[in-house]
Amino acid sequence: MRRSLIVIGIGLVLGVSGGIGVATTSSPSTAPPAASVPRVVPDSGQDLEASIAALQDTLRRVPADHVSWANLAVAYVEQARVSGNATFYDKADEAVARSFELEPDENFTALAASAAISAARHDFTDALASADEALAVNPRDLGALAVRVDALNELGRYDEQMQALRTADRLQPSTAVSARYSYAFELRGDLDRAGALLRRTAEVGSRADQAYTLTLYADILRKQGRLAEASRRLAVAQEAVSDHLPALVSTARLQVAQGDLQAAVATWQEVAARQPLPEYLTELGELLLHLGRTDEADAQFAVVRTTIDLLSASGVGTDLETALFEADHGSAERALTQAQAEWDQRRSVHVADALAWALHRSGRDREALPIARQATRLGSPEARFWIHRGTIEAGLQMTADARTHLRRGLDLDPGLSPWQRAEAETVLAGLEPGPESGR
Repeated sequence: MRRSLIVIGIGLVLGVSGGIGVATTSSPSTAPPAASVPRVVPDSGQDLEASIAALQDTLRRVPADHVSWANLAVAYVEQARVSGNATFYDKADEAVARSFELEPDENFTALAASAAISAARHDFTDALASADEALAVNPRDLGALAVRVDALNELGRYDEQMQALRTADRLQPSTAVSARYSYAFELRGDLDRAGALLRRTAEVGSRADQAYTLTLYADILRKQGRLAEASRRLAVAQEAVSDHLPALVSTARLQVAQGDLQAAVATWQEVAARQPLPEYLTELGELLLHLGRTDEADAQFAVVRTTIDLLSASGVGTDLETALFEADHGSAERALTQAQAEWDQRRSVHVADALAWALHRSGRDREALPIARQATRLGSPEARFWIHRGTIEAGLQMTADARTHLRRGLDLDPGLSPWQRAEAETVLAGLEPGPESGR
């Protein structure tokens, strides 16, 4: 998913900064004024180091401020999520526990923080329960509203996700909500609407908002094949906030799309040095593998395994990431075990894709096909979803369907991992003409 391993700095009060109402076509709404305490909202592009410093300064002066303790917990868990440094999860646990100790009753800020911690650890059922508990106390809490949207998305409850977005947009229009609305449109294959919303948000937001939303917009432009415009938007994003890491990630994928693979290697190496998340390390490893730099690729894949182990030891659910990685670069048996465990917990399109692919790698294409169909049920422009489905269909000799879906996947994102692309092209090239197969 676009925000997975998300992955996805903005001013201290981005969560309640200038927002765009999405549900209507009226003029942009104005969110309530920011509180004196910096509010941290999950996956909103905030400047986490600045947020943490400001909150720590507040707590040195007012150590009994339960709201600041709760916000610090969210900042720590976001720092863990985007940096890959699992020690921040322990700090988040301690901070939210301190908030509850100071205010055990109706502490909606701490409940929202607990929801964010559960979401970051991929316990989305618990995240949803905590978010609902927070909203029962304060229905306008932006942190809880945002986590609720995320949890429903990750659980595969997509109709409820859209309802939650409409509620969040009505109560707390903001950059955080607009970005989530954009992703909901993108997930359903409506790239034009997703991109238009991000462009509008960037026009009315702060410079930090611009960097965040224009980077997301550049990713959509890349998927649409509008590479020159994507490059221009990334330049504006990097001008708005220098050293913006998400823009660097987007740049690496754009360089792949442009065919400049050596530049992409250098960019991915810089990304991995600054933010060694499994997703990024895997993309770098696959790029090196495609270029024949096998020893370097193996070294990156070894780091992926170590990083996943460290995250798991900190209570972070990594079944989905492990399943995809192991299916392509490790043990099919382990991939299937991890994917099935995740499927037992949630039925999102991303988990469906991982399970279908693990089943395929285990030689069980007939079982894999109905799951692959579930992965593509929203029409999501995720290249791997369609490539995986087409490869499974090829294994079942459903030649016409396999060609259609492999070509669709290959056409969806020119920034797709060159190794993944080459694998799919090999399957496509090996298909012989055959009768039409029913879906």
